Amino acid sequence: MTTSAINTSKPVLHIVVIGFHHKKGCQVDYAFPPLVPGGTVDSHETPAEWKHLPSLAIPDGAHNYTQDSIYFHLPGLDDRHRTVYGVACYRQIETKDLKIKTDDITRSTVQKSVCVLSNLPLYGLIEAKLELITHAYFLELDFRQVSLLEDTYNNLNASLRESLLDGGSQVFLGMNIKELVQTYRHRVMTLFKLVLLDEKGIVHWLAC
Repeated sequence: MTTSAINTSKPVLHIVVIGFHHKKGCQVDYAFPPLVPGGTVDSHETPAEWKHLPSLAIPDGAHNYTQDSIYFHLPGLDDRHRTVYGVACYRQIETKDLKIKTDDITRSTVQKSVCVLSNLPLYGLIEAKLELITHAYFLELDFRQVSLLEDTYNNLNASLRESLLDGGSQVFLGMNIKELVQTYRHRVMTLFKLVLLDEKGIVHWLAC
C-alpha cells in the first residue's frame, strides 16, 4: 500500500509502530500513511528530519518497564519552525505468548511502541485513546493485524479538531500539576514566562 503525499491538513499525520530489532535497534515497523511519500506501510524508512523517531518512541531503559507512555517533538517536514507532536505508548510482551512469531523475533520478549504524530498538542487526550488502542493491538498477539491502527488514524482525524485547544478541559487531560511542580520547582515560573514569550523574546531571554 502506498501514498503519494503527506496530508498535513489533518490533525493526525501518522500512526506508527516502532519495534526493537535485536541487531538493528529501534526501527519503524509500520506507518499509516507511509512516512515517505510513495513508500509502503511496512517500510523502515523515515524522512531525514525524523531520523530520531524510533529512538524517541522507545528510549533507553524502556526494556525495564512492561508499559509506559512518552511525549516527544519532531520538526515539521515542510516548515522546520512548525512542531509535530508525538505521543507513544510502549509495551513489552513475552515472545512465547504470540500467536505468530516472525523470523526477526529471536528474544524472549518483544518491545514495541505505538505512536501518534499530530499537528495538535493534545497530549493527554491522544494518550488516553492511544493506551486503549495499544492494549487492543497487543491483545491480538499477532502484530501483522494492523487494521485496528488504520481505523484509529481515521477515527482520530474525525474526532480531533483545533477548537479543542481553546481552553477546554480536554487540553489538560492527563496533566499532573503536582508532578510538574515537584520536578521543576522554582523553574516552573521560568518555563511559564517562556511560554508567554514569542520566538524573538525567547532568543533575547536566552542571550541575557
